[in-house]
Amino acid sequence: MLSAREIYERVRDHLLTQRAVSEDENGSCRLRCGDGRKCAIGSLIRDDLYCPDIEGVGLAYYRHAHDGALPRVLYASGVDVYDERIVALLTELEELHDNGHIDEWPQLLAALGQRHAVI
Repeated sequence: MLSAREIYERVRDHLLTQRAVSEDENGSCRLRCGDGRKCAIGSLIRDDLYCPDIEGVGLAYYRHAHDGALPRVLYASGVDVYDERIVALLTELEELHDNGHIDEWPQLLAALGQRHAVI
């Protein structure tokens, strides 16, 4: 399984390289969209495990409903979504992608990394 630090670094590097939100034509955030963009969570999913059926429900939903297609795919991708510390990190990364302004991502990611003691 990936450590919290590895998850943080992978997502941070992905978002700062992509510098764009992954969203559909209606502006709804997507794990992956047609132009190849990936959201924070989508960047952690192995390509061979991704399928459009896992779209539509954010990871935050699964904090209380622990089973579903998205958690199973993430777990198979090496992300322990059954560890509360990892879920808290993933939820904040998801919120940063969905709600943070792209120009503020570097500062937001740095603060998030410090809060989760991964940098």
